[in-house]
Amino acid sequence: MCWYEAYWHRWHGVEKFDELLSFSLEKYAGERRIMNDGTWIEPGDWLAILHFNRECFASSSANPKDYIRNALRFRKLILSSLRKLALDVHANEKFVMVKAFHGVSWLPPHGEKLGFLIERLPDSMLNQVRTLYFKILLNTFFPHLAAAEKNRVQPHAYWLTRQSLLKNFTPEPSHEPLIQ
Repeated sequence: MCWYEAYWHRWHGVEKFDELLSFSLEKYAGERRIMNDGTWIEPGDWLAILHFNRECFASSSANPKDYIRNALRFRKLILSSLRKLALDVHANEKFVMVKAFHGVSWLPPHGEKLGFLIERLPDSMLNQVRTLYFKILLNTFFPHLAAAEKNRVQPHAYWLTRQSLLKNFTPEPSHEPLIQ
């Protein structure tokens, strides 16, 4: 599985961002669409396609008792990554042109309160392959969950506009006086 993932990352130009996230850039090829914050995504707009780094799950325990700990660790990592992304969105020249961030995941849909637009992907050959891939990942990294999630694995598309990223993940400015 590692050789396939390394090949796929090279082919798609996936770059590591931090411990949890990697990204690739591509132009949006779909129809014009409105996002949940009123932003329009037009054909030809740049998207940052987000990917989870498999290595970050390698240290997760397969012990069912550690499920809560693993879930909290993942939550902490994703929030930290999105905060870092919000800080880098203006500084990193690759993100300057990005209109929205997009990813596909088997995680149960959640995140609307943080600005994500989430949609279940339709049943298609590509999405059946994605479902199989997600099931392989689940069996590999969380075998104790694989049986419980057997029939619930369904890929969802997650969208986060640049505007929503900045609104929901930019750290609040400190109100402490500067020491001179």
